[in-house]
Amino acid sequence: MIRYPVSGAILAGGKSLRMGTQKALVVWNNKPLVQWVFESMQEVCSEVLIIANEGDFSFLNARVYPDNLTGNGPAGGIESALSHASTNSILISSCDTPNLDSRLFRHLIDHHGDFDISICGHDGTDEPLIGLFNRSVRDVFRSSILSGNNRPPRIIRQTRWQAVEITPDLDFYQPDLFLNLNYPSDLEGIV
Repeated sequence: MIRYPVSGAILAGGKSLRMGTQKALVVWNNKPLVQWVFESMQEVCSEVLIIANEGDFSFLNARVYPDNLTGNGPAGGIESALSHASTNSILISSCDTPNLDSRLFRHLIDHHGDFDISICGHDGTDEPLIGLFNRSVRDVFRSSILSGNNRPPRIIRQTRWQAVEITPDLDFYQPDLFLNLNYPSDLEGIV
């Protein structure tokens, strides 16, 4: 298992209004959602951080950091991840996408090139919360948030970014690779 000199950061600090409870700790297929992403990132990254404002993540044996700029949703989490990671490249993912595979993360890293940000693209959709971010964009996130813009897609567009297309011909592809669990009904029938 080869790890890259890249930090991983899982955004686990949302209000979870749609789920009704702290989403990162909701059990899906016998593990908390955050643990699925953590284990995949751990195979690739030199460190994995959890960005969360509350909750007990001690079972992951990871450093946990709150948002530096609270009340700004995922943009605040990204800004915090970029300021606390020990590497210049940070692989960022939301906590509610349990089917993400370490090979997907490797693919993103391998295709990052000279971009500031590389996010996943698939089926005509971009995933602004699943990508590789250079630490250099922290100031863009911070100044955007402080000026009232806390929408990750808008902030990302202010940088040199790309969408790395994830297509069915890739060996790690599966139709539910980007499964996103937001509501209790999303968990129905799932252990």
